Amino acid sequence: MDSFQLKADLMPITTLRLLNADASLLQSQLEKIILKAPNYFTNAPVIVDFTAQPEANATEVCALLRQYRMQPIAARGLENQNQDVLPNISANQTAPKTPEKTTPKTTARMITKTIRSGTQIYAKNQDLVILSTVNVGAEVIADGNIHVYGSLRGRALAGASGDKNARIFCKGLDAELVAIAGHYLINETIKARQFDPNDLVQIFLNNDCLAVEIL
Repeated sequence: MDSFQLKADLMPITTLRLLNADASLLQSQLEKIILKAPNYFTNAPVIVDFTAQPEANATEVCALLRQYRMQPIAARGLENQNQDVLPNISANQTAPKTPEKTTPKTTARMITKTIRSGTQIYAKNQDLVILSTVNVGAEVIADGNIHVYGSLRGRALAGASGDKNARIFCKGLDAELVAIAGHYLINETIKARQFDPNDLVQIFLNNDCLAVEIL
């Protein structure tokens, strides 16, 4: 049984909905998530939803999140004894939105070689163009769009600075994780679509949900 569920909320902030109060199970499953995207959740603001587990130890949960470099900023559904741990917001509230800063993007960064396992490529304020394959265990990140002309088997994170209009384009989608502006899909969800290795696809945000479309 899963101890928690991560989902995109109405704001560009991740919500962790606690489904099981077992701290060891939570720690084990957090480790698995972090291994799939070791840098993606670093310093990421997180709202913790205790609605399904209102009597959980909020101090312990928040300490675990901080251990994995997440930043719990608010909570939902806390019992009275936990009210002082985090600011509490009701289920129909949203956190105040901060103005999005846009930075002009420069010429795309181009990579001609295969991106091997353990390698991370980041195109700051740029699109990222990869003329070869992104292997399992590799991570490519861009503040703009990502174009992969080989197979995408590793992790691809576009719109890393919050650009919801960013897109990912690739051939042979079998990624460990794809993400745009904080919204993501993991390999299990991608495999369920059963893409052909020759399919050209684009990944984009549609009403704050990731959509995958064959071109």
